Amino acid sequence: MPAKWRTKSGCLTCRMRRKKCDEENGTCRACRRNGLTCIWPLKGVASVDSRAIANTSTNIDIASHCLTTFHNRAQESLFTYFSSSVLPQLLIPGTPRASCDGLLSMGIAYPALMNSLLACAALYQPGTAESKTRNALRYYSNALGMTRSMIENSTLEGTEDWLLVLTLIMCIFERAQPGPSCGADSHLLGASRIMTMKLEAAAQSDQDEPETMAMTCAASLIYHASTTTILSPTTTPAPDSVCWDQVQEYLESTQQTDLAMPPSLCRVILEITHLASRTPLNYDDRLLVCSLRLELSTWLIPQSGVDGENTAPGTDIQKAAELYALTADILLMKIAQPDIQAADSKIQQRARQILSNLKSDVYGVFWNQHYSWPFTMLACTVQRETEMVFLLGRLQRMWECSHWGDIKRTIHLLTTIYRRRKASGQFNGSNPQSSEKFVEPFDLLLQPEGISSLIAT
Repeated sequence: MPAKWRTKSGCLTCRMRRKKCDEENGTCRACRRNGLTCIWPLKGVASVDSRAIANTSTNIDIASHCLTTFHNRAQESLFTYFSSSVLPQLLIPGTPRASCDGLLSMGIAYPALMNSLLACAALYQPGTAESKTRNALRYYSNALGMTRSMIENSTLEGTEDWLLVLTLIMCIFERAQPGPSCGADSHLLGASRIMTMKLEAAAQSDQDEPETMAMTCAASLIYHASTTTILSPTTTPAPDSVCWDQVQEYLESTQQTDLAMPPSLCRVILEITHLASRTPLNYDDRLLVCSLRLELSTWLIPQSGVDGENTAPGTDIQKAAELYALTADILLMKIAQPDIQAADSKIQQRARQILSNLKSDVYGVFWNQHYSWPFTMLACTVQRETEMVFLLGRLQRMWECSHWGDIKRTIHLLTTIYRRRKASGQFNGSNPQSSEKFVEPFDLLLQPEGISSLIAT
């Protein structure tokens, strides 16, 4: 490549493309002309000559101080594919654009994070399932190896922004990979510890207002923590040292969020999920149930009609919040009354409201991977075979659109539930095909491994 085409001080996008950059602040002309995201180096990250990087025996030693060099066109192409096609699917709907640009810029600056991004991209790239998985696991292993090396060499403080992002991307990778089990819990635990240390450091420095990237990470942490337990039998509640109250205050310091899943609602769902594993409840737990029900009620849009149709369509954020809140309320009723059955009129009223919202979703608000949790809860609740068939059909369409691992595991779970209930005659009006008695999925919600135990069936 002719030297005159290279740029040492321009935007990172032009550097990756080995093109001239006019270094115009904001968005350079080359990026505007080609419709690209103009990414600039992070403050405090020094530029390093590419020849010096190439001559270094290992990138791990300088991983936190240099710009990533793409070793081949395949990596560069995969990163472009990630930024243009994969990233919009991975982030929670409504994530601020500034967070997207910040993530890409940070990925370019830190090789370990870059490898985690490439691992996610490889899961979605064209090709056979075997080749995609092999390529994705290679980048995943590289990211883990680089991070472990820095930990062993004591070159990490443990509060780096890029390290927090890395652990969350690893969690996303585990949720996205289509294998039979989801190993996101270990990464979530690591992210929660990093966030706790960051909050303590911010309190000591009297930081006035969190940055957009930090807010997005905190919201993502609570979101994933609240929605992974059902499909992850090994997931354990986060230790008491994790300051969820502080995380929530950290997010609410701006008084509003652009994220489609409100963090405070995710926090309520997280508390409800933890309560499910603590039944029978003690006195303090019952007080917590009352408090959570009060908080949950603020997210329930007033309903009208037998099937609970909305009085007003509301925004996409309101629709998403209502769907999760209705589903969480079903689980909370089961926790408060362990003997209540799915056929109870109160449970079925909620189920009809949820089904009505799903069936009226003509604009595709609930057609992506972020709704595995409500579908899983609803599968334990519906009483008609036609309702289960509807849920399975909808999930299959969601899988075709997203190829998100949690969706595939949810399909497997619902198929198992469907077959067991059909065989035992648990659907209304169906005849038992087997004399074997099966535990109702609705009752499994309160058992230690919950319905996730059915995934391996």
